[in-house]
Parts: sequence; C-alpha cells; structure tokens
Amino acid sequence: MKILVVEDEHHIRQGIVEILAEEGYKMLEADSLQAACDQLSDKNVDAVLSDIRLPDGDGFDLLQTLKTMNNPLPCILMTAFGNRDLAEQALRNGAYDYISKPIRFDELLARLMRLKEKLELERRLENMATILRDEGELASMGNSSAMRHVRYLAAKATTIRSPVLIQGERGVGKRRLTGLIHMTDEHGNEPFVQFNCSSTPDEMMESELFGYKQGALPGTNQDHEGRLSTAGKGTLFLDEISELPLIIQSKLLHVLDNGHFQPLGDTQQHPFHARIITTTNKDLRDETRQGRFREDLYFCLDVLHIHIPPLRERRDDIAPLATSLLEKLTVDKSIQVDPLDTQQLLWLQAQDWPGNARELRNTLERALLLANDGKLNIPPRETHTGGRRMGLAEATINFERSLIMQTIEVFNGDKEKAAGRLGIGLSTLYRKLEE
Repeated sequence: MKILVVEDEHHIRQGIVEILAEEGYKMLEADSLQAACDQLSDKNVDAVLSDIRLPDGDGFDLLQTLKTMNNPLPCILMTAFGNRDLAEQALRNGAYDYISKPIRFDELLARLMRLKEKLELERRLENMATILRDEGELASMGNSSAMRHVRYLAAKATTIRSPVLIQGERGVGKRRLTGLIHMTDEHGNEPFVQFNCSSTPDEMMESELFGYKQGALPGTNQDHEGRLSTAGKGTLFLDEISELPLIIQSKLLHVLDNGHFQPLGDTQQHPFHARIITTTNKDLRDETRQGRFREDLYFCLDVLHIHIPPLRERRDDIAPLATSLLEKLTVDKSIQVDPLDTQQLLWLQAQDWPGNARELRNTLERALLLANDGKLNIPPRETHTGGRRMGLAEATINFERSLIMQTIEVFNGDKEKAAGRLGIGLSTLYRKLEE
C-alpha cells in the first residue's frame, strides 16, 4: 500500500514516513498542496495522509482535487487536538477519516490497517464482478457437461502463465474464449495482441512477429516493433498456429525455450514476457506425424489443452446460445422481435451447424434482418441440410430422436427410466424411435 504524506513541518513529516515505512508501507512525501497534486498526477498512490493546514491551501482543497480523479483516493486528515467541528466538516467533505495531533502512532496504524482491509475488499469485489461478468459471457456458450469442463479449464488458465492450446472446429468460439481468458487473468490490463497465422503472407511472418531494425529490410526507414514486443506482459494470441511455416516454428521454439527474441537486423536479445495462447482447427498431433508441425514446439505449446466440441456434439447448448446471440443482435441492430419460441428452438437444435456458433449467429442475423412485424423467419422457408431440404416436422423428429437416445444413454440403456425422465410413456418412446 502506497501512502502520500502531505505535511509542511519537515520533522513531523519525516517521523510519520519513517515509522510507516518500518511497518512495510511504501511512502511518498509532499510539503504543500501543489507538491501533493504533482505527486498524485505522476505516482500510483493508494491513500493520502494530509495535514489540514498547508502553506498554499488546506485539506479541503486537497479533498476537492481527490474527488476529480478517475478513481478518488481515500484521505485521512490530521487536525489539531480538540478541533472536533473541523474534523466533522472534513468527513462531510469526503475525508475517509481524521486523526488528531499530536499523533498517537498506534491509533494511526490501526486506522491505516482498517483502510488497507477496506481497499483490499473493494479490489476483490471488483475482480469478482469482472470474473462473474466474463463467466456469464462464457456461460452463454453453453452449459453442457462438455462446456462446463471447458469453463473449468479456462478458469485454470487464468491462474497460470503457461502456454494454452485451444483446439476446435471453425466457428466454435476459440477466439472468444481466448479473449475471456485474457480479461479474467491478473494481467488482464496488459496488452492483448492477436496474430493470425493463416492470413499473414509467409514472407511477412518473421518481420511481423519479431519486428525489425531500420534498414534490415528493403525500403524500411524506421524500426518496427513486432508482436512479441507489443504483447509486453499481456497475452500473445497466435490464431491458427498450424499454419505457421516450419522456419518460423523453429524461431518461436527458441523464444519459448530461452525467453528472448531478436528482431531482424538487431544485435541485441530482447526479453519476452507475454503468455502465449494458440488456437487451431486441426489435430496438431496428426500435423506432427505428417511433418507439417514441429513436435518439440507442439509439446511446448500444449501445456494446458482446451478442446471445444462442435455444436452437433452438444445440442443442449444450442438453445441458450441462440437466445444469447439473438439478444445481442437485437441490441446491435436496434431491431425488436419476439423471443425464439419452442418450435423455433427445436428446429435450431436439430441442425448440424457445420459452421458452429458462427453459422448459428449468421442464421439468426439473417432472420432478424428479414423479420416481418417482429416475427423471425425461423426456420427459413427453404432450408438445405446435407444437400436436401429439411422442414420443421423432420427437424423436430430428428431432435426428439436425438434427445431420447441421449437420455437412454444416461440411464445405461434402461428405456423405461428414460421414458419416465422424458415424461412420456414407454410405447411413445418406442414409436418415436421408429419414426
């Protein structure tokens, strides 16, 4: 905890600073209102301890200054002994507390301890609010057992700085998950730098990742900072890592092994502090067997592995995901429509969604833009699935059959128990299986 002491009497100020420093507090000093304002603008201060009488103003002027800050700081004012009216006025004007002079240091330390506990509690509550907000975002991706496991691993990823590899088909939400991991990490305020390995030309890979010095490449008249540098202590997100050329894979492996990188044309090694998160829609193990990906780099990147299953393997997630996506789309597009009804959700759950969440979102956006009198066009009048048209009736049958089979599996093949859980008779269960 860093405290700014504002006191024009040198010996009093020094005595306070020395005692609080011995107790483990980080200390800053100011002998006037102006000097205090200068310190506040340049330094990261947690709290202020100020005399109420200053040579160029008073504690009330300082309180007004603190109120104008983006994050107002708590201030303890020091008042003359017995001046209770002035102390009460200070509290009314926003002071956190007051203490009488001459100062009893046991009393001051007790008040600072209470303030420290209050600040730590506020920080924990703020962090919890952030985590709950982002967990809510993550929960909107689905609540199936598979996605609960994804959330568990994502939570683990926020507590470590080791590399994370996220694998899944296109459109399952790998980029979104990466962003949420970064935001809930303790370094969430640090840079989040994305590099798409599949859309960057091979000849530009090294210069974009590692950077270069002036003149290192033809036509370059100034230094260029690469992604490894701009990531700082934050997150470097390498999207579609399987598309990284083998020569760049070798250089990236050197960075992970040694913790340093060297821009093109530079003679100096630079430290690499960021955490790496990589994503791929391919099986990197198979890529290593085919000689397209370095096995040693794969082992470095695959410290924490998160696999996001496709929507067709977790149909229970489709309805909540569709509802969440539609709510966001209506806000973004400023279009009001009726909520998805049961038949529409049944049809959405019955589709295979080869493009996963991205395809689902595009379908909902198209339906929203074509909505008539607040009614969504779901299912579309002509729906093509697997090269043929699928109507609502067939989609509903397919969904019901899928749900029945999943329930039977839960009860280890006991169809009577499955029928009871589904709220239908055993004969109805058999009939729907035969449809």
